[in-house]
Amino acid sequence: MKIGDIQKLQEAGLISAEQRDKIVAHFKLTEDGGNRFLAIVSILGAVLVTAGIILLISAHWNEIPRGVKIAGGLLLMLAAHGGGWWLREVKGTYAKTGEALHLLGSGLFLANIALIGQIYNIESRPPDAFLLWWLGIAALPWLLRSKAQHALLLVAFGVWFGFEINQRGSYIYCGEDDRQLLLYALLGLVYLGVGYGLRRGKFADFAAVTEKLGLFIFLLFSYPLTWKEFFGRWENAQVGQWVFPAFAALALVVLLATMKNLDGLSRQWRWTWFAALLGMAVLMGSVWFGLWQTAGTAPHSYWEESRSYFAGTLALFVFCLLQVQVGLQERSPFLVNLGVVFIALVILAAYLDLLGSMARTGLMFVIGGVFLIGFGVYLEKKRRGLMRQMKLAAPGAGL
Repeated sequence: MKIGDIQKLQEAGLISAEQRDKIVAHFKLTEDGGNRFLAIVSILGAVLVTAGIILLISAHWNEIPRGVKIAGGLLLMLAAHGGGWWLREVKGTYAKTGEALHLLGSGLFLANIALIGQIYNIESRPPDAFLLWWLGIAALPWLLRSKAQHALLLVAFGVWFGFEINQRGSYIYCGEDDRQLLLYALLGLVYLGVGYGLRRGKFADFAAVTEKLGLFIFLLFSYPLTWKEFFGRWENAQVGQWVFPAFAALALVVLLATMKNLDGLSRQWRWTWFAALLGMAVLMGSVWFGLWQTAGTAPHSYWEESRSYFAGTLALFVFCLLQVQVGLQERSPFLVNLGVVFIALVILAAYLDLLGSMARTGLMFVIGGVFLIGFGVYLEKKRRGLMRQMKLAAPGAGL
């Protein structure tokens, strides 16, 4: 059921405008796919325009006076935001295009930061530029009530975080050390907890995008725990051992404080879901401190001489199964689909870990190929069944 269907009922005189609004609010219906397509096209257009402007300026860089460069960059940024405000707030009929222009303005703000730094040869830490960008656009999602701006804000913070932990001299420096992947996974947990917190309040519309991005980041950077042949340097003396436990504590406190907002889960299942997240954090902590490292491990082949991938494969598999069940209770197709995808990826990783000699590898290819085909069909049938089950269930809050 879509907003367009309810609109047709109202236009046919079967329901009143007030009833239409109540139905839309009760079932939390979203915009139709056509509007979503327009939003995607508009956002891609904003990205292309930003890139095109940068390339055009670069092509004639030496011929442009310094003052013109700065004034032009500022005017373009202000024009983008002004045009976006006019289309969204004044005109009111081109909300998605206006939102894309606001995104363009936010992107041009970062370009202006780089521009001023280049013109005046300002030597600074690269993470500081992204931190300034993040601070500069931090208020826009809340002022504009824009989910796209909120997603950009989360991405901007993630970019800063990635640069910061690779910056020498940083308090959270973790460069040249593959353990930094675990910190990215914890960042995903923080986003997930913040998303849960946003479910109740004026900005509940921001909850879904925050939760989706957070859970995806968490699974993406937890996935290397299942790899056997993951070579990396794990003995960088400059890495502070306190970084992971401090960041993990922050993520778990946020999750614990906001878990009560999962109205689709019973009390027992809330604690089960939190225990699953806690268990993954504990596993990552054991890897961070090298508890799985076997005797005689070479310094540059930690994962080859470690048994952590056994625990990582099993833990992530069980976690994804629980995620699917949570998705069913929350009536969230995203949770179900993401869980099914990573179950398949975990099985693929376990399969690749078994490869050995040519004969053994060939046999595993044959057995694994047949298994993957059959299991792929099973997963797809299971996924479709779960989707039907959610459609038949009573509507509720979901991602």
